[in-house]
Amino acid sequence: MHNSLIAVNESTVAGMGRLAGFFGFSEVMGRLYGTLLLSPEPMSLDDLADTLRISKGSVSMNMRALERWGIAKEVWVRGARRKYYQAESDLWQVIRNVLGGREQREVQLALQVLGESIEKLKTAEPQLSPEEQALARYYLDRIAELQSFFQFAQLALQAVLGSEDSLDFDAITRIEIGRHS
Repeated sequence: MHNSLIAVNESTVAGMGRLAGFFGFSEVMGRLYGTLLLSPEPMSLDDLADTLRISKGSVSMNMRALERWGIAKEVWVRGARRKYYQAESDLWQVIRNVLGGREQREVQLALQVLGESIEKLKTAEPQLSPEEQALARYYLDRIAELQSFFQFAQLALQAVLGSEDSLDFDAITRIEIGRHS
């Protein structure tokens, strides 16, 4: 293989490894995805282990994770008894899989926690001293800002993911972003 092809392959695979870390995945997962993405043919666990010079056990474990995320899939190769894999090449689908699985849950959890915090503060307000009530109002202002941010994030995720529910533009215009006074 020509040196330029080797260099581009190696730098792309290394870059995918670094990028995976940014999204909270292991570097090995990123390198595996990059290797599969640049391979015109499906690859076996042995092929991947040899190419990346890592253990077959590590390849197997990380490939299961890539499959769970919908980033790679097992494919059938005629006459082969080994497992072969291909990368999901639709990068928008990869983004939807990752955002849909993890980030939507995190945003929903954040909104739930913030809502519970608001209720706790409102319930406790009559029992607070004047100084504590002032601090509670300060907390409520800050929490309302966080809540607005996460509501916007939730709507943005729905837009990117192409949620089955139609995007509620009225809800977007009601979100107040910025300081609450």
